[in-house]
Amino acid sequence: MGVIRNTRERINVLLFDIRDNVFRVVNIFSLLVTIAGLVVIVRFFGYSPDEETSLHLTNYLQRILDFFFLRFCLRVFFDFNPKKFLKNNFWESVIMLFIVSESIVFFIFGEAYWLSFARHLGMTVDGYFLFVQLLFWLIVVREMGRISFNIGDFRISPAAMLALSFLTLIAVGTILLKMPEMTVNPVSWTDALFTSTSACFVTGLIVQDTATFFTFKGQLVIMLLFQLGGLNMLTIATFIGTFYRRSGSLHAVSLIRDFLDTQETGSLRSILRRVVFYSLAFELAGALLLFFLWGSNCGFNSTGERIYYSLFHAISAFNNAGFSLFTEGLFQQSVRYQYGVHLVIMVLIVAGGLGFIVLQDVFSTEKRRFRKTSHWRRLMVNSRLVLTVSGIFILSGAILFFIFEYHHSLKDSSLWGKIIASFFQSVTTRTAGFNTVDMGQLSLPTLLVFMLFMFVGASPGSTGGGIKTTTFAVALKAAWANIKGKEHVEIYRRNIRWASVNKTYAIIAMALSFLFVFSILLMVTNPQFSLKEILFEQVSAMGTVGLSLGITGDLSQLGKIILVVSMFVGRIGTLTMGIIFSRRVIAKNYRYPNARLMIG
Repeated sequence: MGVIRNTRERINVLLFDIRDNVFRVVNIFSLLVTIAGLVVIVRFFGYSPDEETSLHLTNYLQRILDFFFLRFCLRVFFDFNPKKFLKNNFWESVIMLFIVSESIVFFIFGEAYWLSFARHLGMTVDGYFLFVQLLFWLIVVREMGRISFNIGDFRISPAAMLALSFLTLIAVGTILLKMPEMTVNPVSWTDALFTSTSACFVTGLIVQDTATFFTFKGQLVIMLLFQLGGLNMLTIATFIGTFYRRSGSLHAVSLIRDFLDTQETGSLRSILRRVVFYSLAFELAGALLLFFLWGSNCGFNSTGERIYYSLFHAISAFNNAGFSLFTEGLFQQSVRYQYGVHLVIMVLIVAGGLGFIVLQDVFSTEKRRFRKTSHWRRLMVNSRLVLTVSGIFILSGAILFFIFEYHHSLKDSSLWGKIIASFFQSVTTRTAGFNTVDMGQLSLPTLLVFMLFMFVGASPGSTGGGIKTTTFAVALKAAWANIKGKEHVEIYRRNIRWASVNKTYAIIAMALSFLFVFSILLMVTNPQFSLKEILFEQVSAMGTVGLSLGITGDLSQLGKIILVVSMFVGRIGTLTMGIIFSRRVIAKNYRYPNARLMIG
């Protein structure tokens, strides 16, 4: 027994010594094989193959799955306790058992046994390909979860990592939307890039009609892009990884907290679980309500189409994306006066724009129970400020819209319709981009109010853009404190650190600078449009709102690229962009003498 034990220990030491090198090589091959699998899937969905081609593609994808089976075998071989490993990865083991059984039959008899069995059950080759593709995605998602915490190996700042994750998503979306099966007519690379960017950054500006120009597959890609863009692809990958490790690395925690704009403590799994839970809960609840509220004049051909429209608009609303399957948006005649639908979408927009940390603070069972038993305990200062400022913006915007547009865009609506439309536009203008009125009829005062609302945007850690409600509030409080001669900025009897105040000024200064530069570039490249149209379009893009006066599709190629960059800056954040391209000061142990400047 002693000899066997010593031999086993020596083998384990040897395996431990070479394990990292082996898997470093295997990981490179895994990346290449995954890319090959994605190419096969894109070929299948993007080019409408015949049955013979589908059969070949299915065979290629199954051989790719064989590689992942070999990788699984290596993981078992290099594990110090194979039995425990198989027990802890039971479902993955079942999938691998299916893959190896199909491969053995194929290589011995030269026939795809499971395909023959599927055909016997009445399944087509395309249907079987979808099944094999599902196995591929299950394995890829599992691998993403396993490597999501290895991002710390790359010496990239959290801000840069978030930007790169968005850029990756945009690139993938652009390639997918360029596929022939995604559109009714061929789409240019610029328009594909613009649509992908608008979806990933949940903006809603369009250069091609989502309802008629894109096929069902193209619409699904757009929906997937603004769902991933609302949560951020990096958040999804890290969330998957939390199921395979008890807690995330400090670098991963930093990345997610940067994206959610929160300093909340706690495990990464807890934070991300709440983010995904609230997203899915609101979206599914909204889709269910929309399903029953669509009017008979919507003209749905089937229950499936009704479900699809409900899901699309619910996901679009909660993520503040503004994409719609109606050509004229919610202003289309069939849904223009369906106020129940408007109210549901309004609630989804507000929920998505409040921020995940605020939703947690308000709706968490644990925190509500704690506040009930401890009456002194209130909502966090951040939550109270977000709710207060959001409420003020919604109410003031509705009142101003009602007054300014009573004899313009609202003149044909009933009193109830005027009230609903006023509140809806007040809500959607800050970040969502839906419209229930004719944007071309809006008066100039209304457009100026809209531009202010779009510039401010949603709240921190939300699916929306803009400089954020808390930034605007702190800037006003700091200005008022300065006017009154106070040395500190106070909100709800709490002192706001000067570091936060300085960050507020930096965000606003950077945002105004970017807005000024991009507006000039847009006017230079598109001189045929008025200042009002250009400025409104630019503010909408930087605020990732999606409202337009109808010039988006007629912009020049350079104009569209400028808006793409504007959406990128607006979603990532102007201050984050500055951090990415600047060098952080590690230490500063000196201070220059004070100087007197004439201010104001």
